[in-house]
Amino acid sequence: MTRVEGGRVLFESVDSARQRECMEGLLCQVCAKPAEREDGTLFIEWQHVNEPPMRLNRIRTDMPPLCPPCVPLSLRHCPFLRRDQSAVLLRARKAVPCGVSGTIYRVGPKLDRWIPSEYDAYSSFSKPRHPGMLAVRLYSKLRGVTVVDPNTLAAELVSTSHG
Repeated sequence: MTRVEGGRVLFESVDSARQRECMEGLLCQVCAKPAEREDGTLFIEWQHVNEPPMRLNRIRTDMPPLCPPCVPLSLRHCPFLRRDQSAVLLRARKAVPCGVSGTIYRVGPKLDRWIPSEYDAYSSFSKPRHPGMLAVRLYSKLRGVTVVDPNTLAAELVSTSHG
């Protein structure tokens, strides 16, 4: 997501610099405060009906984390989350940067310009394959993942704010 001048959040837009900053620092994608907690870091992923079940030990995501107070805000205001009922809230013990995605460029026939040849290509840090890539998203592998019920999280937030 992107924050415009004046602090308004644009839930439908992702700024690549902010995405990278939030992924690297485990900062909340909404408020940019630390999202990592003692019990793990919250992420949202999608589990669509026509896809195989999510394998919790093999999740690779480009979605920055969320701090617990911003989860209800995101679920309520993000147009993608409101519209798509397949979002799953996850708590990860660890998030390890694992690669980037972006546009791959090749040199033009006269060697005078770069031509985009593939969009949204992925390149892992362990086996980089695309030297002509302009990366726009950072990915992390999530480790020690459990599914979290957003209602349980909301109840926890209420009890900790009153106690």
